[in-house]
Amino acid sequence: MRLQQIQFWLVLVCLAGCTPPEPVTTVADNPAPAVGFRVGVASAEISPEPGAFIAGDARNRRFSGVHDPLFVKAVVVQNDAAMIAIVTVDNIGLTRPDIEAMRQRAVAYTTTVKGLLPERIIISSTHSHSGPDVVGLWGEQELSSGRDPVYMDRLTTAVATQVAAAAASMRTASMRVASGVHDLAWVQNVTEPGLLDRQMGVVQFLDESSMTIATLTNFACHPTVMDSISDLVSSDYVAGFYRVMADHLPGEHLFLQGAIGGWVQPDKTDRGFALADRYGASVAHAALTLLLDADQNDAPGLAFARREFQIPLKNPGFQALLEAGVLNRPLNDGMLTTETAWFSIGDAVFVTHPGETSPQYSLDTRALLDRHHSFVLGLTGDALGYILKPDYFAPGATYPSAEYLTATSVGPDAGPLLMENINMLANEVRTVPQ
Repeated sequence: MRLQQIQFWLVLVCLAGCTPPEPVTTVADNPAPAVGFRVGVASAEISPEPGAFIAGDARNRRFSGVHDPLFVKAVVVQNDAAMIAIVTVDNIGLTRPDIEAMRQRAVAYTTTVKGLLPERIIISSTHSHSGPDVVGLWGEQELSSGRDPVYMDRLTTAVATQVAAAAASMRTASMRVASGVHDLAWVQNVTEPGLLDRQMGVVQFLDESSMTIATLTNFACHPTVMDSISDLVSSDYVAGFYRVMADHLPGEHLFLQGAIGGWVQPDKTDRGFALADRYGASVAHAALTLLLDADQNDAPGLAFARREFQIPLKNPGFQALLEAGVLNRPLNDGMLTTETAWFSIGDAVFVTHPGETSPQYSLDTRALLDRHHSFVLGLTGDALGYILKPDYFAPGATYPSAEYLTATSVGPDAGPLLMENINMLANEVRTVPQ
């Protein structure tokens, strides 16, 4: 029996709720030789101490302990002189000033290799609502921050250290990539039923002996199974994803959140850690199944482009929090500076969204990219809250929870301006080999 057939039946066994006799190593039947990449990975736990403020839901909630650890995970990819780092952090969302500090420290720490530019360090948050307040919104009172400067410095150092460690561990690698539509019924858009981006993408890097170095999985749904019902640190369903991926493949496994705004949530019937674990396991099994028919990458190059742009802040609540020092970022003539990036690794092309974007913007981004293997990374490079379609802000809007969603958005201009800049990036990179 061919290796892929054996793997397929083992995954079906797992989906049925049984445990396979041995971990599955998902590789091609006849792995192609490495095609010009060098890849390194590293990870570290970054769980907060008991007593830290919990991000998400109500203010003044504190952790009593840890259910499952939070991580920072880094992958550094090099082709010739070009280099990109991708970092995932288990928390609700890092804003651009913190990300810029992490990038600068990471470059300073990365001394074993040359050529890693700060803007090419892509930092993404998984958006767990059972992680620490890294923004400042969930402190004891409305006008008091929940950010812990000591923890933020520790987190900045952890990100920088793992990027440096990943760069130092780079070795020759090949790449496989898979894309497909998932059918996980527990993923729902509660404000616009049916409007979902169900595309899942997976990248797998393999060393010269065909062992997995790292995987990147892009999937869109709020990790909020445990939101408001637990005071334990957790990455929510992402923990179940980590567990099953590690059971089946060696290496590090990064979860890249997608477009979850407006309002992509899990079905929360019978909520608890067991449900979160099952959801995460189902995401992992879907990713592993995609990898059974992954394409061997034929284009070893790296390409990168980025645009900084400004969005007018039209949320008076956010303005008051900035003035009170609860939120920590500059405001220039009423404008917030943010960014979007386009980059490709071989046959896979990625675009970053700086917040929780409507699935419509994810679908529109994929249409602009016009590539088979496209990845849309939400909460990456910034955390601007909800980036909604402008009609959410129209008088008399009838979307469920529209009042809450717009109250946690910078304003109606964010979505159109984001897409305008992504369109400009797409036009800039049309000449990149397909």
